[in-house]
Amino acid sequence: MRAQLSYEIRVAGQLDEACVAAFAGLRVASDGKVAVIAGTFDQAALHGLLERIRQLGLDLEEVRRVRASPRHAVS
Repeated sequence: MRAQLSYEIRVAGQLDEACVAAFAGLRVASDGKVAVIAGTFDQAALHGLLERIRQLGLDLEEVRRVRASPRHAVS
């Protein structure tokens, strides 16, 4: 079994309530220009999350693996 790692995924813009609901169980924060979706999961879950972002038509800006738990809180 592969290790679960912490990730921050940045998408352009602010997410509406429906998009936030699509990422239930993850931390979502936004400054109005960029939304950060953060959580701890394995590679398979990461690929599934990236596919969900594509299906929602969100503009992916960055995917970053972080060493400590993601620093963004739910907003």
